[in-house]
Amino acid sequence: MTTITLLTDSASDLPPDLLARHHITVVPLLIHFGDETFRDMYEEREQFWARFAAGETPRTAAPAPAIFADAYEQALAHADQALMITLTSKHSSVFQHAWLAAQDFDGRVHVFDSWGISLAEGLLVLKAAELIESGESMEVILNHLTNARSRLRLMLYLDTLDAIQRSGRLAPVIHAAKRMSSMLSIHLILGMREGVLTWAGAVRSPKKGIQHIAGAFAGRRAERVAVAHTRAPDQAQRLADAIAQALDFPREDILLAEAGPILAAHGGTRAFGVTFIER
Repeated sequence: MTTITLLTDSASDLPPDLLARHHITVVPLLIHFGDETFRDMYEEREQFWARFAAGETPRTAAPAPAIFADAYEQALAHADQALMITLTSKHSSVFQHAWLAAQDFDGRVHVFDSWGISLAEGLLVLKAAELIESGESMEVILNHLTNARSRLRLMLYLDTLDAIQRSGRLAPVIHAAKRMSSMLSIHLILGMREGVLTWAGAVRSPKKGIQHIAGAFAGRRAERVAVAHTRAPDQAQRLADAIAQALDFPREDILLAEAGPILAAHGGTRAFGVTFIER
């Protein structure tokens, strides 16, 4: 039987216990504070949060293709094929770098664009892990992932627009929202369509944000659900409670995790959101 090993980038925000359970290799993205660079490793994230809280401005970057190539070489030392699942290509060069590196491995490495951020990417990684563990072929796995990607939903509440404005993401949307925010004290809600972040609304408070997100998805059904946050655990718990009711989904089966530096660098602190694969 052909053996497949699974890799993803650190933007997927999967907790260490899940990564270990499913033998998933993580390629860390890069975080820059001025001239200093460090890798987005889970065990080093408290350092990021301390510097972020102190007012330092982070920038993020994709690893060079050579970094991905090294990860592929290590993965293929004990497997026939490797599957790399990346952050959406619409807002990052991670997919491009991962794909370029894969071209030197004679078709043994397959790179899949999740069209997701944070745990939206993470849900597809977990789906791939379960398919690999079930013994499915690479072709079958990629077909399942493509189908699931088309059913991937996401909505994200931003408490502040400062970080995403500095990052340059969604410049036209953010420019308009920033003017409204300064006048009306609103908070932005983002959605995602085919890997592109989009405007999904504006609210006056986190409580209204939770109501807006839960209301937008009420009556839908999901096969797997996750809630992510950046230093907003209480709001994330409330969102998980609300979305469980809205989707009629078991609360105990919702994956809840703190997102890391990649989402925080662009979405700021106190952000929270839900993602799910719709049935």
